Amino acid sequence: MFSKNYADSKWCLDELVKIMECEAEKGQKVFPIFYHVEPTEVRNQSGIYGEAFKNHKRNADEEKKKKIEEWRAALRKAGQLNGFHLQNGFHPKIELKVLDER
Repeated sequence: MFSKNYADSKWCLDELVKIMECEAEKGQKVFPIFYHVEPTEVRNQSGIYGEAFKNHKRNADEEKKKKIEEWRAALRKAGQLNGFHLQNGFHPKIELKVLDER
């Protein structure tokens, strides 16, 4: 679930890289949920996501710069997937649809 603060979390971004690797290598299904963020913000790392990446880049050494590029690639891929866009809280039908897709 992509939220406004998602891109601030190094842990979340590391997990996303692993999720997208499983999608590519093992064919696992990924259904992104965009909660109070636009899919284009995730895909392009603009808006709130762009600000988070500016912070990640500050004082980044070569190893961290490589990690940042992995995060960006994973967000681009996830942002291109069909998912759910929620602006006003959770919707029971969407929750059920997510569960049915498993």
